[in-house]
Amino acid sequence: MLKKIISLGLLAVVLPLSLFAETVPMSMNDAVFFLTRDQRTELQEKGELTEFHFGDFDPLLLPAVPMEDKIRDAAVDGGLNMGIECLFYFKDYDMESFRQNPEKAMLELYNGMREVQTLEGIQYYSASRGEMRDFFVESWVIPSLEEKRTKLEDPLVTSIPARDSFLIHQKDLSFGRYESEMSFFHEDPVVWCQIVNQTSMYYKGFLRVIKPEKMQIHLLVIPTDEGILFYGITAADTLNIKAFREKANNSFYNRVKAMYAWYAAKF
Repeated sequence: MLKKIISLGLLAVVLPLSLFAETVPMSMNDAVFFLTRDQRTELQEKGELTEFHFGDFDPLLLPAVPMEDKIRDAAVDGGLNMGIECLFYFKDYDMESFRQNPEKAMLELYNGMREVQTLEGIQYYSASRGEMRDFFVESWVIPSLEEKRTKLEDPLVTSIPARDSFLIHQKDLSFGRYESEMSFFHEDPVVWCQIVNQTSMYYKGFLRVIKPEKMQIHLLVIPTDEGILFYGITAADTLNIKAFREKANNSFYNRVKAMYAWYAAKF
């Protein structure tokens, strides 16, 4: 009986600590320990690092986060032959506000990635045209692949699930209209968003260059003690066409850059 009372007492002490443990930002040094001194300086001064991949895809800039192995496996096992990864440093984010109310801040960071309709109208700079252009001209959540014109409200939440997913419809100026599955994974303090196309993607509207489930986008939001790290991958298994290769190179970079700018503007 005494042992049971002691056990219950210990449980009463442990439970509140686990139930109400606060979200704590990662150490920036721990997250990017693998970067060289020059890379770290470039990230802090320019706010961006990029790596292009051709022939295969093995991430080089992926931060050391709890889900690192799963993200790497998804990219490597996908048989992707072309892509880009970008690491952005969002140092202007108010980390003091985050520390004052981490649960509220984490929920806002999470929901910010689920505001699919706000992707409509985001822009990127077209070097070939010398002007800003719309990137996504259509973007919304759909109930199924057969109901791609049915717009659902953005699926915002009041508490962060460990895992969630839904379907989205988009139209962009590179690949036209297509549908994707958008999945979310949360492991404090990191949010991982994975977007995988569920329908074919066409270059210039007629040449199929990416088959279903052969394009992956990975977006990571990582609160650190020095600011927010935003990591993005856009990679695909594409046709080896020289003209498209150059176009894809620019398109993939523009995609990640535009999504970072879209996300950072919320905060």
